[in-house]
Amino acid sequence: MSVYITCGTSGGGLPIFSRKKGNAETLPFSVIGSLNGIHMFGKPFGIEILDTLTDDYAVSWKEFEDSGCSIDVLNRVLVDIFNTTVLIVGIKELKLQRNIERLKRELRIAFPVIDRIMDSLDCGDASNKHTSDIVGFAETILCTENHLIQIVLDSFTEYVDSMFSCILVEGKIAAATESWWSLHPDELRLLSLLAVSENITDSKDIPVFLPHKSPTVAFRFVVCTLIPEVQLCCLCGPTPPLNEIELSATQIFRNSADILNAAAQCIPRNFPASYIIDSSILGQLLVNCVSKKYMISKSPQQLTKKSATSSHRLDILRTFFYRAVLNNLILSEDSYDKQNNSILSNECDNLEVVENAGIETYWCSEYHKCHALRIGDNVLSILYNSTVPTNALRAITEKTLRQLISDKQFRKKSIILVNKKIKLIFSYWKRLYGS
Repeated sequence: MSVYITCGTSGGGLPIFSRKKGNAETLPFSVIGSLNGIHMFGKPFGIEILDTLTDDYAVSWKEFEDSGCSIDVLNRVLVDIFNTTVLIVGIKELKLQRNIERLKRELRIAFPVIDRIMDSLDCGDASNKHTSDIVGFAETILCTENHLIQIVLDSFTEYVDSMFSCILVEGKIAAATESWWSLHPDELRLLSLLAVSENITDSKDIPVFLPHKSPTVAFRFVVCTLIPEVQLCCLCGPTPPLNEIELSATQIFRNSADILNAAAQCIPRNFPASYIIDSSILGQLLVNCVSKKYMISKSPQQLTKKSATSSHRLDILRTFFYRAVLNNLILSEDSYDKQNNSILSNECDNLEVVENAGIETYWCSEYHKCHALRIGDNVLSILYNSTVPTNALRAITEKTLRQLISDKQFRKKSIILVNKKIKLIFSYWKRLYGS
């Protein structure tokens, strides 16, 4: 399978950039022009072209801000790519389009991030090194060093006078401040991808526009490499200068090298070695539906960095998640915006039980079995070998899920939301029955 992404102005159809993923030839300009022409032809008549399917192709159109696998996943990818352009140039520049050539040049820094977003799709590309990417979710790592890293990170945050900072281990969030977790999941994912893209130097200092929090006013995004594969990220103001931030990072983390190295050794397992899991498990994907973060482990039974079948396992697990889990066990009611912005403004609606929400699904094939189970806000998808009895899948998945969500790193966000709902129910009870 191959994927093509093209971006053009909404009004005039002028091309801005084009990217592709997979083993296929570049899309001819005539085809790009025809696809854009279909959209432009319907627009004056109030016709919104959404998508179309043929025997060989699936095409999806999406227009943002009037700026001129499955359709659902493709649309999620388009949203991520648009948010990436906002991250680099801001929403005003995309709307006004005062100088197309300058806009093209400024967006070049976004190409590595866009390419990583396209890695989230199942293209059957054997050269893909980022098969753990899940569109619309931020990747995390669960390790015994999480809380120790958090303590040191808090000390660094006080120095730079910023509430927004995190530690990335091979692009996965190992520790972060409360304010960093409060960012929109799309922003968490894009900042992580931007931090690890094209690491030509040990540090980065670039302006970014947060698509949801601040699409018109830029933040200063600073990235410092502490040890190979471990980055320190923060959003801060114009001060202190980069050289002082680098110096303070070196001083504050100078006694934490062993901790950071130990966290890096947790990959590709991505969860503590002390957790004992069933020997039939070949891979697992743990997702928090509300905070949109996940942990994926492609070879839980192997502690080595390389495995001949690990990438194939992960492809199967990700395909199962996209096709069977994403739209069945993770519904629109779980959206970050609704949970964080509407939970207190519409009390009665939030007290209702969500209908048609699945809690379990599974696949069976000749060589593998997949099973997913939801408990609360967390969903665990597991890839099993085919010898496991189907009637035993639920018990193994439930035991593994309860063990994983006991980790404070993964349940912190859920606890905050539960507290909000408890306050909501108490307030509603007082309104009905009095104090």
